[in-house]
Amino acid sequence: MTRHPATRPEPRAYPDTPTEEPVSDELLVVTRKHYEADGSVTPRTTYYRRPELVKYSVGDGVLEVELAPTDDAPRTTQYFPLTELFGFAVEGPTAEYERAFDAWTQTSFGVDAETYRSMRRKSKGVTMAEKIRLQIADGLGVDPDDVHFGGSFSIEEDDEDDLGPEDEK
Repeated sequence: MTRHPATRPEPRAYPDTPTEEPVSDELLVVTRKHYEADGSVTPRTTYYRRPELVKYSVGDGVLEVELAPTDDAPRTTQYFPLTELFGFAVEGPTAEYERAFDAWTQTSFGVDAETYRSMRRKSKGVTMAEKIRLQIADGLGVDPDDVHFGGSFSIEEDDEDDLGPEDEK
């Protein structure tokens, strides 16, 4: 991929069942004002997508675009004053990516893409097995320490916890 693509990138093709997490085809489209020698202003569009696009944000009247390092260039942050832009837009992931991502999460973790994203948001820094364990416990309304894996999962039942205050007399 070129560092600053001026033409829309070709759509990504995804396998039916990816063996690793597919790269999102979300696209950041930035249209800048280009000042010609004759004084006219023409649009110049640049396209950014993952994995080169690390993140983007807007603050203090500036669009900030952070790009990952490549073989030819170090990590770079570009700053676009909003007054120098005709506009920018984020085109979300395509249906093809979403199908591939869902197939990957189903194959890799046995959960759909929505469940996987929810677990990832709720438990940063926790392993996927632990996330699944927490979700099972939450769904069943039991203590996460009582859920154990071993090819399947089991729930420990502690009969003492079922006793009410009147039963303890």
